[in-house]
Amino acid sequence: MAVNVEVERAGVSNNEEMGEEQDYRVKIKSKAFVREQLHKCNELLRNILDEQSSICDETKRRLLKDVLESFERGVQENVVVNGESWEEAADGEEQDAGGFVSAPDCKALDDMLDENILETTLKRSRYPKKILPYVVRSLKAQRETMSLYEQAIKPQKTMKDPIQGAIMSDLSESAPRIIRQSASVMKALQSLQQKAEGLRQVMALKPSAESLEVHRDVFGRPSDTEGRPALKRPAKETELSGAYVLKPKRSSTQEENEDPQKNS
Repeated sequence: MAVNVEVERAGVSNNEEMGEEQDYRVKIKSKAFVREQLHKCNELLRNILDEQSSICDETKRRLLKDVLESFERGVQENVVVNGESWEEAADGEEQDAGGFVSAPDCKALDDMLDENILETTLKRSRYPKKILPYVVRSLKAQRETMSLYEQAIKPQKTMKDPIQGAIMSDLSESAPRIIRQSASVMKALQSLQQKAEGLRQVMALKPSAESLEVHRDVFGRPSDTEGRPALKRPAKETELSGAYVLKPKRSSTQEENEDPQKNS
């Protein structure tokens, strides 16, 4: 909990019963806050004196010391720490994560926390009972509204076409078979393509000199076949071929000329 600095200034009260003037001193709750502000003022005065190049360093140190002492003395005389003067106020204070917190502030904070806890507990036990009737009413109203609902269009059952159903069943049955056949055809085409490629490569090969020499040795040379004597047919076969003479074929014009003569 951060330190709350309360600064109260008032004029002279003309209270005849008390006969006392109001205190002009600044009321605070922590010395640490005053020390922090004094440290900032010291840094500011030191920076101002450092900028004065016409003053020597020794004079700057003495002047800074005198100014700081008088300034701190004036501040301490014009503040009141928890209703006590600076010298009478104790330095022992509890320190929290947010800064310095006094014991009265801690007690006030604990009381406030207890009140909030108690209030929250009462709300948790009281508010559900208050809300319950309204929730029940809203649920009943929702049910009544749903009971008044009527369908504007009555749904009708759709009848399947038997012909279309038969076509779809046949299609679903034949689809796997067609897929298998297409897969086998693709495989056969791939193998056929590989074989055709191999045949093309074989046909494109040119025979080497060694293979030509082997071919000549096995099947003979072309010059040897030309010099061979012709085979002689037996004498009986030649006689029979000479005795049998085929009739010459008639032309189509001769047949046309003979037909009118026969008819006449």
